[in-house]
Order: sequence, then structure tokens, then C-alpha cells
Amino acid sequence: MFVRPPQPSAPDGVAPAPLPAATVLPVATVPARQRGMVMAVVLAMITILALLGSAAALRTSMDLREGGAERLARASFRVSETGAYAVVSLAAQMQGGFGDFVAAKTGKTLAMLDVGDAVLQLSGKDASFGAELAAVGEVDFTTVVGEADSAASPGYDAGRYCFRTYRMVTTSRIGAASPANLRESMVSGQTRLASTLTIGPTACGN
Repeated sequence: MFVRPPQPSAPDGVAPAPLPAATVLPVATVPARQRGMVMAVVLAMITILALLGSAAALRTSMDLREGGAERLARASFRVSETGAYAVVSLAAQMQGGFGDFVAAKTGKTLAMLDVGDAVLQLSGKDASFGAELAAVGEVDFTTVVGEADSAASPGYDAGRYCFRTYRMVTTSRIGAASPANLRESMVSGQTRLASTLTIGPTACGN
């Protein structure tokens, strides 16, 4: 609602001065071509921002996958390292009987059950590699023991005692052996570790 301002009072006998007429300013109009250009610029900016957002999301996803793959690779290496140390511990306990024990195995391959699955604790608060590794599924390792190289021990009784050197290859496996989908392949890995084991002095005949 428009309220007209009060007119100033005039002396008696004098007519009040009239109010100035309102001035009407012309309304600026934008040509249709310019309006279309503004719309095109806005759409282009929205498209660029959407592409930048998509690129940032893709980069973040790739970083997460790379970090997961790196953790999986470290865990896989530690599993194979654990398997190698477990075989060394078994050989230290069996001494001269280690060669016969290995020869009785198919392909001279020792599985995790042969050295005791207690070397890998995958559940509970004392898990070997944390709860995240226990969640990937199966964790296993095998060790192939090569032929022994025997050498007489210097300084021992006329070559009655020897040192036996075995070459071992330990392969660890985490997750599914044959991944069926992308998710399984992302949480699956294998690592192969070559090592040398020397036992002795033991009797050369054993």
C-alpha cells in the first residue's frame, strides 16, 4: 500500500507548492541472444564441476584400492615368512630325521598342517595379522623342500658328521584360490619366498 507523504503547511492565503511528479525510469531489457549465452555458460560450468567431482571420487577409490592391495601384499609376505620359519623350527626339532620326514611327503611339499596350524592365529584379540586378514577367508601356505646338499663337517670325527643344506620355496595364499568375482580378487593374493635351510652337524648316514 502506498502512503502519500504529508504536504508541508503553507502560510495563510498562500497555496502550497505542488509535489514533483514521479520519474519513471526505463527498464533495461536483455536481448534473447544474451540470455541464451548466459544459460550456455552456466551449463558449461555445471558440467565442469560434475567432471571434477567424478575425477576426485575416482581418484579416492583408486587410492583406497591401492592401499588395500599394499596391505594385502605385506600380509601375504608375512604369511610366507611365517611358513618358512615354521619349517625351520620343525627341522630344528627333528634334526637328522627331517630329510626322511620330507621324503615321505608327496612332492616333498609341507603344508601348514604338517608344521602345526597354531603358527597362524586368525581369530581373537591375539590374531597374527589382525581382524581384517581373518575376514578375507582362507589363509594357507605350503613349502617345497628341494634335495639336500651334504658336506662333511670340518673338524669333526673323520667326516662322520655332515651339514645338510635344503633349498625351500614357501608359497602363501590369502583368500580364494580362484576368485569368482572382483571383490574376491581384491582380497586374494599369493607370495613366494625362497630360502635356504642348513641342518647339522648330524651323522652323515642319516
